[in-house]
Amino acid sequence: MRLAHAEVETDTNTQTDRRRTPRRQMQGGAMAVFSTGLGAGMLVRVSLLDASWTGIGVRSPVAVEPGACVSLVPDDAMWPRQTGLVVRCEPDSEGGYRVGLLSKRSKAVA
Repeated sequence: MRLAHAEVETDTNTQTDRRRTPRRQMQGGAMAVFSTGLGAGMLVRVSLLDASWTGIGVRSPVAVEPGACVSLVPDDAMWPRQTGLVVRCEPDSEGGYRVGLLSKRSKAVA
């Protein structure tokens, strides 16, 4: 996983973008386990899209319910495992889903 050295992305065309903190585009992949309730989680390969101090944006091949718990293990060993909650899941133009993850680490600091 690499942080792109581009300017901070500001998406003014999307009304559903409610982020208050700047984000950086990312490249790379990760394995994610999405779980709801007491059952087994769903293991999914995701692409990393962007990150901010409060969360991470990923592209998933499957839809995920907002409110689901997530454990994200990036391919890059230099980045630690992340845990959090799914706060948004919307279809994208590439046939997958853009999933917004709220980091539990950010909630603990806030």
